Amino acid sequence: MKALLLNCSLEKGCQENETENLINQAASVFQQEKIDVERIHLRDFQITFGITNSLDGDDDWPFIFDRILETDIILVATPIALGEQSSIATLIIERLQGYYDIKDKKGRQLFYNKVAGVLVADHGDGGARSAAESILYSLSMLGFTIPPQPSAICLPDESPSDKILQTSTSLVNLAEILSFHPIPVLDDEPFEA
Repeated sequence: MKALLLNCSLEKGCQENETENLINQAASVFQQEKIDVERIHLRDFQITFGITNSLDGDDDWPFIFDRILETDIILVATPIALGEQSSIATLIIERLQGYYDIKDKKGRQLFYNKVAGVLVADHGDGGARSAAESILYSLSMLGFTIPPQPSAICLPDESPSDKILQTSTSLVNLAEILSFHPIPVLDDEPFEA
């Protein structure tokens, strides 16, 4: 199985930041569970704005989108600034929304049988719970499956390891279940009680 960790920090990838620290801890849990991990620091890519699945010439979105399609687990990590998730986290949700009506070969939404979670680095501004709820709701509406305890909200001066362990383990457990028992394709037959 594969996990994709999306860093939505506004700092360039070479800078150490709290969001990256949270991702490092989650990656460690995934690796202990024998999950292949890929990290993408989104600030280092050119991603065009818009709710669209069309691509511009200078857009790095095809690379990121291919990684999302290839993964079993997606973990979105965002900082909080002025009580809101980063603009990059919002941008990723908007780009994914462009694929809402596209189905896979079996007639399901593209992101069915993929598990999603959120890490939030709150520097004391507040708004972390609201950001996690917003991201998780959007991902669920796009077809991702959300496990119990799907988010870890990390406040300043707090050790986030237990929260991240719980969230990461929950993601792995549900992804394993879905690998053996995927969400079935709905038939056109009406449901009879």
